[in-house]
Amino acid sequence: MRPMHRLWIAAVCLAAYGTGQAETGTPSAQARAAERAAIAEKRTAITQAQALGEKACNQRFAVEDCLQDVRGKARAELAPLRARELELNQQERQERAAARLQAIEAKQAQTVPPAPLQTHTRKPAPDASTLEQMQGARAEDAAARAAQQRQRQADHAQQVQTREAEAAQRRQQAEGDWQEKQRRARERQEHRQQAGQNQRSQPLPVPPAGATPPER
Repeated sequence: MRPMHRLWIAAVCLAAYGTGQAETGTPSAQARAAERAAIAEKRTAITQAQALGEKACNQRFAVEDCLQDVRGKARAELAPLRARELELNQQERQERAAARLQAIEAKQAQTVPPAPLQTHTRKPAPDASTLEQMQGARAEDAAARAAQQRQRQADHAQQVQTREAEAAQRRQQAEGDWQEKQRRARERQEHRQQAGQNQRSQPLPVPPAGATPPER
């Protein structure tokens, strides 16, 4: 099966999966794992298709324009995959936070006796253990956000480094081609000059013996 055909099938599957989740609610951990696997497979296919496209571009006359088109298409196809991964990460964080909150509420229900109903009931202050768990939950969520930010920065830096390396390689190749052209031009000029010198230095033909000199 061709890579683009696999990409189209994977895109259809992901779109159908997202529609099903919109109808049924937040996916389970098993469903998220399956979707992550599908995203990884689609990302691999996009990367392979990009590599093939770049290889084909190198055989064309307008190499830079072709490479920009191929890489732009790959970025456009990878962007929704990255966005969906961020959504899945957010869902997992929300589930963990909800589970911690539920555990905290269950602990409070066991340790704090129910207060009599009043018109204005003040919620009792959480104990030290509850506060520690809440602080831990907030710290974990902040750490997850910081990790995502670092990952985005690392991805951007990698992309910049790759583009700079490719540009340097193209400049080096262009300089090498120019120097090769200059060398060949010098060789041709020297060859023409040498041929001219050889022709000028060649002696006149000697007339055969007994030949009558031409009349004047």
